[in-house]
Amino acid sequence: MGFEDEWGTLQAESTAQLGASGRTGNHGADQSHTRLNGTSPGTPGGAGGDQGLASSASKKKAAVAALEQHIQPDTGAAGKLMDAAMEAAGKGFKDWATGAGINEALKGWQASVKALQNRLSAEKSALSGTTMLFQGTDKGLGGEFDRRFPAAPPVLPGPASGKPPFSSRLADY
Repeated sequence: MGFEDEWGTLQAESTAQLGASGRTGNHGADQSHTRLNGTSPGTPGGAGGDQGLASSASKKKAAVAALEQHIQPDTGAAGKLMDAAMEAAGKGFKDWATGAGINEALKGWQASVKALQNRLSAEKSALSGTTMLFQGTDKGLGGEFDRRFPAAPPVLPGPASGKPPFSSRLADY
């Protein structure tokens, strides 16, 4: 079904619902809804259902450590190992068209390894910066609340409140 067909069907259904309810003027005010393609009707927040936003500092630290100690170095080593093998093959076939093809493939491989390393670095930075992002967002929102809804100043004892200012037991002697 194309867009025009679906749009026409939705308009017809809307008109039929308005006619059936006998309302005029305020079109769909008490029947408003949003339809998102790809979500089921009973799950708030999309496919995750009622899952909340959660963050585990220990799991983030473990993931960053794994990226730093294993994944990034191993990816770099695998890229260099392949580079050496392909360079040797390219030199062995240097006078043939196969050699030119191997050298082109090597350039593509090196670009892919570099892109992967950049992606891993970005993911590591994102994991490391998540805590700061959450804290910064919380502080920013707190500042907005303070600015928009300032707290009432504290009431100090004094003549206006009818209480003696800072009474002391020494006055009893």
